[in-house]
Amino acid sequence: MVIANWNYPTALRAGAGRISELSELCQLHGIKAPLLVTDSGLAELPMVARILADCEKAGLVTSLFSQVKSNPTGANVEAGISMFRQGN
Repeated sequence: MVIANWNYPTALRAGAGRISELSELCQLHGIKAPLLVTDSGLAELPMVARILADCEKAGLVTSLFSQVKSNPTGANVEAGISMFRQGN
């Protein structure tokens, strides 16, 4: 198993279990209302429920946008942007 960090203009974290760091990283970067973006299939998995619960436990107001299509259209992207803006 490989656990890695990459730093470009944006830091990327990869590896098993790294999603458990999400709420801590949001707090570290001053993010109070993150938007979790995924597709409808993944949104139904227990993993997403755990992510949302962890964020709520950390005091974050987390929204879920699960309408991402495998080949997103402009309208699909606009819907995500709209939800992002609604959450500030």
